Amino acid sequence: MKNKTKRLKSHMNVYSDYKHRMNILKNSYAGETCYILSCGPSLNDCDHDFLRNKLKNELVFTVKQAYSVFHDICDFHFFNCNNFSPFAYNSKTIFCSQADALPEHVARQHIWGNQMYDLNFVLRDNKVHNNKLTIKKDFDNWVFEKRLNRPWGPSIMHETVLYMALFLGVAEIKTIGWDHINPNGKSSKITHFYDDSVKISSRAFDVDLTEIRECIELSKCKSNWLKDKGVTLKVMDSKKCYIHEDVERFTFQKEKK
Repeated sequence: MKNKTKRLKSHMNVYSDYKHRMNILKNSYAGETCYILSCGPSLNDCDHDFLRNKLKNELVFTVKQAYSVFHDICDFHFFNCNNFSPFAYNSKTIFCSQADALPEHVARQHIWGNQMYDLNFVLRDNKVHNNKLTIKKDFDNWVFEKRLNRPWGPSIMHETVLYMALFLGVAEIKTIGWDHINPNGKSSKITHFYDDSVKISSRAFDVDLTEIRECIELSKCKSNWLKDKGVTLKVMDSKKCYIHEDVERFTFQKEKK
């Protein structure tokens, strides 16, 4: 996959506008399985070296800080304006940024600085409550064939990442580290696979548990919608994962020692 992604990146970057770049990517991974490595604590359930070797020839997305661990096997990397960590740009990964309720140039000036990337998507509605995907569930309105602007999910997974996998034409999506938190717990603090010593800009606030419950319900709705599109969504089975129970689970044979 890495050589294919490198060729695609070289081809798409001939163009300066994002729409033309996206056109290069349409159905470019038709029928493949896409692995999404996100920042939840279940990412530590698997030995990282085992996971790196297991996925080295697969289509791999990383979200935010997961890239720092799996940069050598990453095809697409996603980040937004929350919990941003700088990374080294390279020729074999397609980097996708999301400006949350900000123009792209403002996000660059105040959050991302000189960070390089290949695509930018803008969440434009200033996070109007009634427009959230958790409420409207108007998934078809936000496919990349119709628009590059993004809805408010919440969560970059719902806003951009899963939509990109669909746009690339994959047949199956498997997530590792997409967890949420216990909706019945006492704390609304989001936990990650990394500790608080990691350098982060624009650190995200804790979320309301009602929003967590909405997001968990949304994961079921998004899974059903993807199924109707011919795409199977699975999350890695873990006691740390609170994605809706109706979303199918998968396991790896070797877990972290």
